[in-house]
Amino acid sequence: MNRFFKYFPNTYLTVNSIIYGLLVFLFVTDANTLFSDLRILPREQVGLTELRAMYVGLMAAIGLFSILAVFFRQLQLAGIIFGLISSSTLAGARSYGMFIAGFSSDLMQDLLMAEIFSALLALVALYCLIKGSRSKE
Repeated sequence: MNRFFKYFPNTYLTVNSIIYGLLVFLFVTDANTLFSDLRILPREQVGLTELRAMYVGLMAAIGLFSILAVFFRQLQLAGIIFGLISSSTLAGARSYGMFIAGFSSDLMQDLLMAEIFSALLALVALYCLIKGSRSKE
């Protein structure tokens, strides 16, 4: 069990960075299909450029920060808390849009489940990190 507490935080951060890296790749190579599946249809080409900049830029930043937190121990707590905050707020905003405003799609439901699962895993990683640091004392 001690191995789980020791390795899970870095595993969470590594997997998180890989997932965001894959999403960045998908948005760079085929953004039109993804935006269409999300029912995001900009009226002008400049809107697509802005959407791509936001999705790719933010996802790349999250992925890079997660992997940096793996390599630099002093960033590990911040990386896990950032993962928890970003997944939770994304799930909250998406839930509002889906359940309060009433706009939804199958892909949005899948993304919501992934965001909730990611937030729960971040909580587990945070618990492991805290428990691991207490056992060292």
